[in-house]
Amino acid sequence: MPLTARVSSSSTLITSTKLRELYKAGSGCVLQPEPACLPWLQHPIIIGLSGGRDSVALLCMLIGHGCALQACHVHHGIRGDEADADAAFCAELCAALRVKLHTEYVDIPALAAERGTSLETTARVERRRILQQVAERSGVCASIALAHHADDQAETVLFRLARGAAGLRGMRPVHCAEGHVWLRPLLGCTRAQITGFLRSIGQAWREDSTNAVADVARNRLRLEVMPALNRAMGRDVTPIINRSARLHEETLSALEFALSQLPLTDPQGRLYLPTLLDKPAAYRKAVIRHYLQQCAVRGISEMMIMQIDDILNPAAPVSRIDLPGGLRAIRRQKRLIIEPASTGEDEA
Repeated sequence: MPLTARVSSSSTLITSTKLRELYKAGSGCVLQPEPACLPWLQHPIIIGLSGGRDSVALLCMLIGHGCALQACHVHHGIRGDEADADAAFCAELCAALRVKLHTEYVDIPALAAERGTSLETTARVERRRILQQVAERSGVCASIALAHHADDQAETVLFRLARGAAGLRGMRPVHCAEGHVWLRPLLGCTRAQITGFLRSIGQAWREDSTNAVADVARNRLRLEVMPALNRAMGRDVTPIINRSARLHEETLSALEFALSQLPLTDPQGRLYLPTLLDKPAAYRKAVIRHYLQQCAVRGISEMMIMQIDDILNPAAPVSRIDLPGGLRAIRRQKRLIIEPASTGEDEA
């Protein structure tokens, strides 16, 4: 497959001094981070750096804002010489910008075969694992910054909707998961704005040739579905989709706040069922989801919520169900309890 990369050279590497000058001068070409990310930019950051357009732009933007950061490049062992060139480009770029770079190598094809998962899924899981490890090794309680942008957001909303997600769920600019803070400072910037920024400062980037092939769902959404939607609607649908996702997120946040104000649990943090059983099903499902989230249950789904709703009734023949992560939900003494599945008490 032909390499379609922009070639790295000393003439295409901007300096950190120049970037800070551009941002200090308030140049119109510069990218601005998501407002929700701003407080976190005052603290150390680990950035995922592939060498592609988006992560290079994120690196340049964070340097321009004077952030204290380190970069992490993951070599997936997939694309041979092209992947080696990506790693070399990242090393050269970080050296020019005086940014510490962690380059990690992982054999994604071997892991994918061992786990029975796709290359894309395996690579995503391993990138997250490695980024977390680098953040922990840094010893500075660093948050982790990813380079998803507005076009990625619209594609994610459609991807999740097509897979049966509960509403127009997109990515959050700030998200706490697995003991780390994940930042997406470019979520309000479009792909075109990012390209314009890099071209205006004369900064090169690498192109992953596999991104131009519509062989996986994500690529088909970007290369075929989104352009078809734009043509059908006679406009760029990205900001419209993202606005809908933002409004949906605001509604969910309002619901979560409202539920957090209600006396739903007893002093031991167990869901008190007499306040719930006579309520409409939609309300019960919302409360159950909220409670599961508070208990850090993984893989929450509508099926899981409906199974738990079924056991709330004292007349139900079953009083417990198993949950992911070695947990179980059990009805006991007019309460719903989330506990380790190894606990011996089973009576309802």
